[in-house]
Amino acid sequence: MILHLVNRSPLQSQALELCLRFAAEQDCLLLLEDGVLAAGASPYLPPQRRPGRVAALRDDIDSRGLSGRLAPGIEVVDYSEFVALCC
Repeated sequence: MILHLVNRSPLQSQALELCLRFAAEQDCLLLLEDGVLAAGASPYLPPQRRPGRVAALRDDIDSRGLSGRLAPGIEVVDYSEFVALCC
């Protein structure tokens, strides 16, 4: 498994698009900082293009007012879960 980190808004960067192009089914995509903007109900992260697991960092979701407005299938993780994914 490869952990892909995307911290840029899909409105200002092609980081998410490039990540989705290379991510495999067994990989995990973690959205953090402005990358969590793609976790909302938007066209940037359609279910058919997602890797096996997609997560977003809770603190970044909360600070951008996205709590309760995430697309289905997006897992919310805290910092301890972020560290576990990295290990």
